[in-house]
Amino acid sequence: KELKQEWEERELRDEMQRKDDVISFLSQPVINDFTFGYLINPNHTCDIGKTQLLFVIPSAPENFENRAMVRKGGKARYVKVKGNNAKMLFFLGMPAASSNDSEKTQTRVLEESATHGDIVQLDFEDVYRNILLKAISMLRWASTFCRRTTYVIRTDDDVWIRVAKVRSVLESTSRKHKDFILGDRKDGWAPHRVRESKYYVSEADYPQSTFPPFAVGGLLGYPISTVSLLYQAAVRLEPLWLDDVFITGLCAPKVNVPLVSDPDFKFWHRMW
Repeated sequence: KELKQEWEERELRDEMQRKDDVISFLSQPVINDFTFGYLINPNHTCDIGKTQLLFVIPSAPENFENRAMVRKGGKARYVKVKGNNAKMLFFLGMPAASSNDSEKTQTRVLEESATHGDIVQLDFEDVYRNILLKAISMLRWASTFCRRTTYVIRTDDDVWIRVAKVRSVLESTSRKHKDFILGDRKDGWAPHRVRESKYYVSEADYPQSTFPPFAVGGLLGYPISTVSLLYQAAVRLEPLWLDDVFITGLCAPKVNVPLVSDPDFKFWHRMW
């Protein structure tokens, strides 16, 4: 009994210390300005009826076909069932200035938005090295315009998931943790140091030889309270352009958010 009491007291002290550490971190000044303007913003999406689940899907402006397929797929069918209380939005930047078709692409995006009403477009250039800006913008949008939702699920525009199963895992995990990130956890991954690599990270940007544990961005799930915490952490930490490493690996520990994996919380590429 004495050993159990000692363990419980130590756990309580540790938990109080973690809370104090989070409060101390969040009292630090904001060093990153991620408040980009909106070219398209359906900011009343979550006000229409009750919203308990929000899908946020990063997509490139030119990915018209992917978005069309998603709108015919399982997530869209799930959203259409009124009792599921779910919404779905695509997040885009501006067509790359280097593209010959940028004006034509933007015109098509505006037409697509007028037809479907499910696009959020931000005023930064949509190039691969700006994936962090898009990821943080999704956190910011959800915590600003959908703060009454219960959960947020991030999936890519070429990803298929079993929506009911994924939601069930979210709900069961929330009975064990107040805040958490659900995803495919990776441990011991090393930065790509070859300049020609798509994922190149210089030693100046990240000097350590391995990344902290993180979750890959193909499918992530979190309570809305976690979304807000991650955004508040992101504006206070020196950024790393790899969004999944930065948000789930570097920001999450700063606000005491655990990474949780579950075999039923999974995704497949290019299957609708």
